[in-house]
Amino acid sequence: MRRTLAILLMLAVWLGAASLPVLAQEEPAAEAPFAITTPYPGVAVEAGGQATFEIAVTAPDPVATSLRVGDLPAGWTATFRGGGFEIDGVTAGPTAPEVSLDLAVSADTPEGSYEVDVIAETQSASTSLTLQVRVSALAGGEVTLTPDVPGLRVPAGDTATFSVDLRNDTPADLEFELEASGPAGWTVTAEPSTEPQATTLQVDSGSTATINLEAVSPVRAEAGQYPIALKATSPESEVQAQVVVEVVGSFSIEMTTSDQRLSTEVSADGPTEVPLVITNTGTAAVQLLELSATPPRNWEVAFSEEVVPEIGAGETVTVTATITPSDDAVAGDYVVTFRANSEQASADVDIRTTVNPSTLWGFVGIVLIALTLAGLAWVFRRYGRR
Repeated sequence: MRRTLAILLMLAVWLGAASLPVLAQEEPAAEAPFAITTPYPGVAVEAGGQATFEIAVTAPDPVATSLRVGDLPAGWTATFRGGGFEIDGVTAGPTAPEVSLDLAVSADTPEGSYEVDVIAETQSASTSLTLQVRVSALAGGEVTLTPDVPGLRVPAGDTATFSVDLRNDTPADLEFELEASGPAGWTVTAEPSTEPQATTLQVDSGSTATINLEAVSPVRAEAGQYPIALKATSPESEVQAQVVVEVVGSFSIEMTTSDQRLSTEVSADGPTEVPLVITNTGTAAVQLLELSATPPRNWEVAFSEEVVPEIGAGETVTVTATITPSDDAVAGDYVVTFRANSEQASADVDIRTTVNPSTLWGFVGIVLIALTLAGLAWVFRRYGRR
């Protein structure tokens, strides 16, 4: 009995060992079928545009395969491409070669959905793939150029800076040439925000790039509104945008005397008038110009008008300043500072003022001299003969 059990045990071990190689063998890989596939069998395109499909043709073994399309809508054309060439067939196999199909849609194709059959044939087999093409006016996307603000207000000679977004909603990556223009005498530049001084800009499909647009007006530009244009051009599209720069004018004034001399003479016994000339050297009107002075102690300065309502660009106004020295002012040189101030601009001028002695004291001096001479004459006349 024991011998029989041992024989049966050895037989079971032998059978188990013999079956191990069979269990360890893997299932053979499934052969690639003869077929046409594409990752995106349905696309949308605008009339006059082009739809491109990536085509994969597979077969169990390498085999020469011809390619063609079925009936096309009127005006459409189809082109197979591979390896940089226009092709009519491929060698299909387990690994599909890279093939693309370009479908050019006629510009007068009505909106709607269309089917196109792609057919692959060998000497012994054929297969096909149906593509869906939807023609829509919105399918091609668009390129837009949008400034952050429509306009800016700056003084003449200052820089107006705009940030402009260039959006590419087309299916293709595009490279744009940038061009900016403005009125005569202006300096206008446009460059990518990430590449200063560059004149071209690459914008990927579905992406947005930012453009820095700067406009500098001449220093003497007149107040007003000026248009600034920006254009972005690619082989496929061209877009434009316009902004407005409002020049509020430059504000500056100058102050001097009527004869351009910065010195004058005043009398110690009375007021002296000094004409002050104020000129608006800017490009915009200056308003509510207040006049003031800093004279020596106990001196007085008055103006023919203390507030000038307005001085237009390039205009001149004359204001008379009346200087009255103090009663105890001695002869000599003094400085009087005159100022003209407004919210837009200001100016000042220092005038050296020479005080002459009072004419009264001069008359008194003459009288004293005359009395002295008369006294001497009387003395000599009376006592000269002794």
